[in-house]
Amino acid sequence: MNFQTPIRLQPHLSPRPWGGTKLQTVLHKNLPPSPQPFGESWELSDHPDGPSRIISADRDLNGRTFGEVLRSHPREMIGREHAPARYPLRVKYIDAADDLSIQVHPGDDWCRAHNHEDRGKSESWYVMHADPQATIIAGYRPGTTEAAARHAIARNNLRDILQEWRLEAGDFIPLPPGTVHAMMAGTLVCEIQQSSNTTFRLYDWDRRPARALHIEESMHVTDWDRDVRASVEKFGGIGSGNSSSTFENEFFSITRHDVAASQDAHLPLAHETGAIINVVGGCGKLRGARWSEPLGLGDTFYLPASLSSPLALQANATGLRILRTISREL
Repeated sequence: MNFQTPIRLQPHLSPRPWGGTKLQTVLHKNLPPSPQPFGESWELSDHPDGPSRIISADRDLNGRTFGEVLRSHPREMIGREHAPARYPLRVKYIDAADDLSIQVHPGDDWCRAHNHEDRGKSESWYVMHADPQATIIAGYRPGTTEAAARHAIARNNLRDILQEWRLEAGDFIPLPPGTVHAMMAGTLVCEIQQSSNTTFRLYDWDRRPARALHIEESMHVTDWDRDVRASVEKFGGIGSGNSSSTFENEFFSITRHDVAASQDAHLPLAHETGAIINVVGGCGKLRGARWSEPLGLGDTFYLPASLSSPLALQANATGLRILRTISREL
C-alpha cells in the first residue's frame, strides 16, 4: 500500500433540519437525494455514527474506512505500534441555512464520571462564509446564574441572557466544553473537534418535529463564567504575503497557513503522528518530490506519518488558505 502521498477522504454526509445547499454549491460535495437538507459533511471521521472513507487509486485502500486503515497500519498512519480504538479527532464542514439549537457539550471528566458511552467535545470553528447579518451565540452574559438560566428557559427567553455578536469570514472561534453556544443561520464553517457526537440541547427554536432537550445535563456541564469573545481570532481574507498562526489546546493543534496569490511556500506540513489538511480558502496544489495533488475549496486530506517527501503549497491566482491539524493525544 502507498503511504507516501496524501490520502484524500470521502465524507460521511449528515442530513439536518437546519441544513442548506452550500455543501454542494460552494464546497462541491456530491449530495445524494434526501428528504431533509444536508447540514454536515464529516470529512475525517472515525466515529461509529458516520465514518469517512478513503479515495485512492490503490485498490487496497480505496473505499475502506479511515478507521480500518488506521488500525491495520498504525505505524504508517500515526507512527505508533498500536492505534487507538477511535482516532481522537473529527473534522467536518457545517452549512447552517437555519439556526442550530442552543446547546452545550460535556468534557471528558463528566463523561467518565457518568459512564457516558461517548467522550467529551472541545471544538473550534473556522468561518468560511457568513451572510451579512450572521451571528454566533456563545456564553452567558456576565453574572448569569443557573437559577437565572432556568428562569429564562421556563419563560422561553433564553436568548435574552446569552452573548451574541456578528460573524465574518475568516473568524476563528475556540469553543471549550461547557460553553453554551449556537451557530446561527447564514454560516458555513470548518469545525475541528474531539471525536464525539454528544450534544445537550437547551432550546431548539420550537422546531417541528421536536427534538429532545437535555436541560438537566446542560445545567450540570455548563461553565457559567466562560468568556469566548476574548479568544476569537479574526484572520480576514488571504493577504499579499505568506503567513501562519497556530492555536493549541490539550486535544489538538491547528495551524492556519496562507499562501499569497501565485506564490509557493515550503512548509513542515507532515507530522510524526499524521496531519489533517483542510482547504478553507482559495485553491492551488500540494506538491511532493514526485507527485502533485490539486487543492480545491472544501477538500480534506490526511498526511500519513510515513509521508517523508518534502512538501510545498502552491497557490493559484486566488491565493490559498489551509488548516493543518494534528492530534495531541497520540
